[in-house]
Amino acid sequence: MTAVSARTLTEDGVTAATARAVRTAMHRLLTGAACRTDGRLTKQNLWKEAGVSRATMNRAHTILAEWDDHVAQRSTADPR
Repeated sequence: MTAVSARTLTEDGVTAATARAVRTAMHRLLTGAACRTDGRLTKQNLWKEAGVSRATMNRAHTILAEWDDHVAQRSTADPR
């Protein structure tokens, strides 16, 4: 038999370490202090900046909703 590794997920839907990494990356991108990317406010840059896979980032529903809100507030594009 194989032992099952129990991971405790946060309310964000990911482990605490992943939530911390994604939130830290989000902060760096939003403040213009990107370390691993060109700094554009894209989800691709978010997961790369966080050092996690895209699939892992996609499980962080709460954080992604916050990301979408922040990016929408910064958008100056005309919706038309």
